Amino acid sequence: FPSHDTNSWLLTDLGSFGSPFLRIYMLGVVLGNGPSKKMYDRSGDYVIACNIPSDDFSVDATVICDEEIVWILKNDFTLIDVPVIISTKVFEKFKEFKIDQHFTILHVFTPKDWYNAAHYAAEFLIRNQCDEIHLWGCDSIFSNTVSSTTGKLIPQTTAGDDRFIRNWRRVWNEIHVSNPDVHFVAMRYRDWE
Repeated sequence: FPSHDTNSWLLTDLGSFGSPFLRIYMLGVVLGNGPSKKMYDRSGDYVIACNIPSDDFSVDATVICDEEIVWILKNDFTLIDVPVIISTKVFEKFKEFKIDQHFTILHVFTPKDWYNAAHYAAEFLIRNQCDEIHLWGCDSIFSNTVSSTTGKLIPQTTAGDDRFIRNWRRVWNEIHVSNPDVHFVAMRYRDWE
C-alpha cells in the first residue's frame, strides 16, 4: 500500500509479552465529487477519487462503478492516469470496448444495492488497513444534495430523488457500524448551501 505523506505516520506499539511490533498508522481519503471536495486539504497516506479524478488533486487510485463513465473513457482513456478500482459491469465494458489494457486494475468488485463510488472507495481503504478515513465531497451525508462534478460528464440520474440520499446515508452508517476500529471523519463545507 503506497504512502506519499510520511509526515502523518504514527507508530503504534501493538506488541505484548516484551515483543514490540510496530505498525504504521494509515490515513485514507475518499475524495468524492460533491461541493466539499474543493476544500480538500491534501492530507492522507492513500487518496482514492471517484470516477474521473480532477487535475486539481493528486490521487493514488479512482473508483468507477457506473458504466456511463466507460463511454467517456473509450474516446479518451488518458482521462485517468491512476490505477482503477472497478465494478464487474465496468470491467465488462472495458473488455467490450477493448480498453482494459490501458488501465492498471487494482480490484474488481461486485456491485451492491445503493452503493456509490465513495462507498466502494471506503471499503477498499478498510480492506487495506486504514485506521482513519476522511470523506471529502460526500456532501449527501449532511445535506439534501446530490450535486456532483460527475454530473457535468454524464446525465445525473440521482438528482431530485431523495431515495438516493436516504439509502446512501444508510450505507455509510452500515459501513461505520461494521468497522468500529476505523475512525471516520466526514468533512462538511457549508458555504455552497
